[in-house]
Amino acid sequence: MEYLLTGARQAQFADTGYLVLERFLDGGHCSALRSEVDALVLRRRSGEQPPVVSFRELALLTSHPPLMDILLQLMGGEFAMHHIHAARHDAGQRGVHWHQDYEQEPHTNRSHLMVHVFFYLDGLNGEVGDLLLVPSSQHSVVARDALALFGTEDLPGSLTIDRLPAGSAIIVHSALFHARRAKPGGERAPRYFIDISYCQNGIAWPGYPRVAEINAKALEMGADRGGRYAYLYDSTRFADKRTLRARLGKLQGSLALRV
Repeated sequence: MEYLLTGARQAQFADTGYLVLERFLDGGHCSALRSEVDALVLRRRSGEQPPVVSFRELALLTSHPPLMDILLQLMGGEFAMHHIHAARHDAGQRGVHWHQDYEQEPHTNRSHLMVHVFFYLDGLNGEVGDLLLVPSSQHSVVARDALALFGTEDLPGSLTIDRLPAGSAIIVHSALFHARRAKPGGERAPRYFIDISYCQNGIAWPGYPRVAEINAKALEMGADRGGRYAYLYDSTRFADKRTLRARLGKLQGSLALRV
């Protein structure tokens, strides 16, 4: 593998739940992605909701080979793409309270790995918003919004990331608590943000209703790179989270009694 993680880096991720990859994407790649994010924002403002993977560079980012090298090491084998989000955070962008994004209905274990990859095309400079993390919080099995009452306040042991060079990426365990604290500034330099999530194979994961449509579009755009990464777009890895929640809503008493 071209991007080989040292044992120390793998141990760091297992312990703290995150890895910082500075300057992971080069300038030309970031420029092409920024252009597509701008086009996506314009279409959304006109009332359209195109799949992010309908833009070629964004689709190809889901199977970026250096990232695949790293994730294959962290996952210990093949995995599937859960989603890709892309946004331009302009001046005045609101914050996002403390939360974690591990997909499970209900939360009872962390048997399989799910990660989110945060791309900062122009880096972070202390404007618009800061990334907040609670290292090692992925080891706690709690609901998604268990810490939401704290808003974006500092928590014991929390870390603020507000300085990153352009093209940087951060891989986080999806159960790691994180937040975005709103900051002033950004009138001349909005923040371009892309978030892609991946799930380790071996279980069925709660997924979005349009997962099959999005995966089909990704394949149409050539994101599998000639079949090399076709496994990323296997929709059979997911179950509709709306159906799962509806089933949970009908249950009474302890779930353990139904296992």
